Order: sequence, then C-alpha cells, then structure tokens
Amino acid sequence: MEIRQLREEELAEAVKLSDLVFRDEEQVSMGEAFPLVFSAGLGQSFGALENGKVVSFVGLVPFRIHVGAATLKVFAIGSVCTHPDGRGKGYAGAILQQVNRHIRQAGASLLLVSGDRSLYTRIHCYPFGTFRSYELKPEHVGALAAAAGGKGGPEVRELAPADWFALHELAAARPVRYEQSVAELAELIRTQAYASCVKLEHRTLVAVRDGKPVAFAVLAVPGRLQPKSAPKVIEWAGEAGAFGAILAEAMNRYSLEQLDLAVSWHETDLQQVLQGVPFQEERNSGTVQVTDPAVLLAQLQPYWRATGRPGGSELTATSAPDGSCELRLGADSVRVSPRELVSLLFDAAPQLAERLPQPIAELFPIPFPYASGLNMI
Repeated sequence: MEIRQLREEELAEAVKLSDLVFRDEEQVSMGEAFPLVFSAGLGQSFGALENGKVVSFVGLVPFRIHVGAATLKVFAIGSVCTHPDGRGKGYAGAILQQVNRHIRQAGASLLLVSGDRSLYTRIHCYPFGTFRSYELKPEHVGALAAAAGGKGGPEVRELAPADWFALHELAAARPVRYEQSVAELAELIRTQAYASCVKLEHRTLVAVRDGKPVAFAVLAVPGRLQPKSAPKVIEWAGEAGAFGAILAEAMNRYSLEQLDLAVSWHETDLQQVLQGVPFQEERNSGTVQVTDPAVLLAQLQPYWRATGRPGGSELTATSAPDGSCELRLGADSVRVSPRELVSLLFDAAPQLAERLPQPIAELFPIPFPYASGLNMI
C-alpha cells in the first residue's frame, strides 16, 4: 500500500471511486461538480494505492480567505472515500496524516472539512461558529419587496453575459469572503457543487439600478430531477436591500414554497433586512482544524490592526506536544486545548469564557465566510 499525492493519470481513477461512493445514475460526475478536487494543475489531492490502483481518496484544495484586511491561507478537504473492498483498513486516517504534514509545509493556518466524523475529530477538527438559518416563505415576499423600495426598487433579472465584471466587483467588495477571480466565480456557478449533491440547479439573479448591478445571488432551486433538499441561497453579494428584492423575486419567479438562507453573525445589514423572518441559530456545517496557531495569529494581524485592536499584533501562541497551546498577551496568558481554541476563534460565547483574560477575549470571535457556499468542497 502506498500513500501519496496522486499523479495526473491517476485522478480519473479517483473520480470513478468518488462517483461509486457518492453519486447515483441521475447525478453528474464528482469530477464535473468538484473540478478543483481533481485538478491536475493544483495537484493537491492524496490517495492510497494498492498494487497501483486507487482504493482510498482525500480531495484537498487550497483557498485564500479574506477576513477584513487579513488574508488566511486555508485548505479544504472533501470527497473523502474508500472503495468498499478497502474499508476498515485505516487508509483514510493514514492519508489524513500525510495531508496534515503537507498543509503545514504549505503555510496554511486552517483546514476546513465538510464532515464531522470521528475520522476528523481525531485530528482535532471541531464544529465552529454559528449562523442564522432563515426559512423564507411566500408570506415574506411583500415585506422583502417593500424593504427594497417596492416598485421603486431595483430591477431583478437573470444573469447576462456582460455581467461578469460587475458580479466580480460586488463579490470582491465583501470584507469577509473567499478570494475568487472572474473566471473562478463563473466556473463555480457553472459546476454547481452543493446543488449537484442534493439534485437542485443553480439560477443566478442580478438586481440592477440605473443600469448597474448592485447585488446578485446564486440560488439552488428545483430543476429536472426530484430534489433531495429545500431550495437554498448558495451565495450573494452587494447591497443587502437589493438582495432582499432578489429573494422576493426568486420566490415568485421559481414558484418556491420555501427558500433557505444562511446568514453569518457579521452580516448585520442583511439581518436588518430580514427582520420579521423567523430563524434558528445553527452550527456551521462541517468542522475546522487550526493547523498552526502561531501561523494563524500572524495571518490575522492585519485584521486586528485595521479594526483598531492593536493588541492582536502582540498576541502569541506557543504550541505543546499534546496539541494545546498557550496564548499570551502582555502579562495575560491562558492555556487552551485544540477544541477550546476553535471555540475562542469562532464562537460568540467560547467554551473557556470563565477563565479567559479580558484583553485576549476582546480580540475574538473573528468573522468568517459561510463555508457551504460556492466554494464548498
């Protein structure tokens, strides 16, 4: 048995294995829906090979995530699968050990995982943060349209070929976001990663005022297949009020009885637009591992400086062999476990709140983009 990053000619085998495990005869291939996972150009994904044949696979994709003025180097894993004949032999766990070495060498600060199995918690991947889960119904359409200006609000239409620069500018203006080029944004909308998993299809609506796009949204709605999930907003950017007009139009245009929307805690303008729509607080899907606490703090320093919290530039992290680390800021310090560190970073009420020095507590939580949007792996 050999474990390593897969070569270009072996990626086709990995696609077939992923399709065997995750797809039925109606769904498009995993290779089409998740091209970055199987990209020969990136060449990041790992496999276990028996007699030269791929029997286990872990897809690995690098991303740059902007948190205000900071840029985090992040990896995401997905399409983790093992052939039925190779299960129970520890292949996936062995691959993840090599993955961890690789992402540390690459200078990544976080590892995002789309699952929460013990396979991941064993390497200190934990649930992180919360979001507001809104369930839009037809009775909310009137209030959303009124908040957007009613008949005087923006025109809402489907994506046009000349919109790409405008859409990219709107997406890039978000202070908390995945980095996406024009071509990447277009390709992610085309490939329909999440939507393909639940047998929905993408539709992209654009809100236009005075001939200029001011918001857009990518929606997963029913198409030719019997859906396995309620319709969902995958991604949005632009003015929150104009996005409200898009939501109202989507409910009518696609005859939706329900449209689910995830809103992060830092998206306060959108929360204001959605006043009166019921929501529930839910955990972010998947888990996260802090790859290297010291590297993460270094990458976050521009965020803290730009938000007027210069103490972040003095915060240090010293890791111990057991995975814990000591956070120190001036005379204040606290030792945290890997799980507590994740909670401190992303939870409004962290697990260690009662023993957390105030100068350190004031630096957290940090905002983070919704991980199950267009860039879901």
